[in-house]
Amino acid sequence: MSSGPTVEDLEHSRYFLTAWLPPLLRATAERFPPRVLADLGAGDGGTLWPLDHAGLVGDTIYAVDISAEHVALCERLSPKVRGIISDVAHVDELPDASVDAVVSSQVIEHLPDDAVLAPEIARLLRPGGWFYVSSVIRGPRGFWFYRGKPPAPERWQLDPTHMREYESEEHFRSAVSHPELELDVVRSSQLKFGLTDFILRMAALARIVKRERLPVLYLQLPTWVASARRSIGVPIPGYRWVEATGRKRLA
Repeated sequence: MSSGPTVEDLEHSRYFLTAWLPPLLRATAERFPPRVLADLGAGDGGTLWPLDHAGLVGDTIYAVDISAEHVALCERLSPKVRGIISDVAHVDELPDASVDAVVSSQVIEHLPDDAVLAPEIARLLRPGGWFYVSSVIRGPRGFWFYRGKPPAPERWQLDPTHMREYESEEHFRSAVSHPELELDVVRSSQLKFGLTDFILRMAALARIVKRERLPVLYLQLPTWVASARRSIGVPIPGYRWVEATGRKRLA
């Protein structure tokens, strides 16, 4: 289990690092702890770090990201991490059937073609290995502060870099379906804007909190503060968090 990153490692991170994991992901990893895991679109390590911190990965975590900066950051989060700079749909450094689990959180909506992710997950997984993928659903009245940029839809949406936002659980299910993969659970829940995150960022702008402390701040605050982060939030109009787990079929 990792002792945790340093402030210097995370000072350029866009996200807060916490020990929290989506309950569906935690339950899956606890039931089937992988020896080798691949995080496709690892970003700042917000998924792989809590998995490792909870002792849920045995030997190796492949942090795959197109950004060399993100890969370097992830490599400093744990000695188990091996960084791979790559398109998540073509991870040529990893052979077929080489990992026990694949996670890809909030990545598929950024891909120009979302049909490429499921085949790569199927290729990387050993028979019987599991996967977890999450994204967002935008309802008919979904609205947020950012405007999509071409070639994404030119509308107000959750993130300007989203190439798409799924219309329903079934729409998302179709994107993560593949003949070699068996879906176990697809579910969604209300997406919320974290008030505590906003307050901390404003505190940093006001120089009440040092900006370089932000990424690890929740790790340094009382446990109840981190818990409040998940419960205190403003529902984002028309948006839901959607997630899926499944397994690679046995030969």
